[in-house]
Amino acid sequence: MYPSHIVPAMRKTAFLLAISLISASSALAQTTEFGALFGGSKRVIKHHEPAAGTELMNPGFSFSNSAVDLYYALQVDPGTMFKVQVGRIDSPIGIRETNAAGNVVRRDVDGEVQHVEGIIEYRFSEPMGSTGLFAGIGFYRQQATSFSSTTDYGFPVGVTADFPITRRYGFVTAATMHFTNADFHPRYLTISGGLRLGF
Repeated sequence: MYPSHIVPAMRKTAFLLAISLISASSALAQTTEFGALFGGSKRVIKHHEPAAGTELMNPGFSFSNSAVDLYYALQVDPGTMFKVQVGRIDSPIGIRETNAAGNVVRRDVDGEVQHVEGIIEYRFSEPMGSTGLFAGIGFYRQQATSFSSTTDYGFPVGVTADFPITRRYGFVTAATMHFTNADFHPRYLTISGGLRLGF
């Protein structure tokens, strides 16, 4: 967990990055787009001894573990986009505890993962639209009621597809694996779909 003075600095950096991207888009007069995606998620995590009286929660993929993402993207080269993306994943959270024997154990509770990322996406033209591969770096905040939140870095990687509806609008899908550096190094798979608005 980062010291309390680091978290506001990370938020400020993410905010300034987003403002800079929006400002640069009009100056560069290149393709920009905004998108919103909704879907489900699955957590993948290493097994650790559970805390006394608790069970480890390792459910499969479920839309009840909802995932929401909003992004703003700017074309930096033909076929290459830079995205600033923010999102939320409803998921079990692993809380680090120490048992009576002095061993580290994991307590799973229902929680939420908030994330902000900078992403590079490479797109390939297809007969029905485009597909893409992407990777980036981000900050992930895990929080659950009655427990302290933790913030750490991570890496999103995945694939996308864009199916144009009109010249400006399109249906987009994405499958993303979020590799986080939080306690027990959880990974979150999200699969989602939504709308894209191009400018």
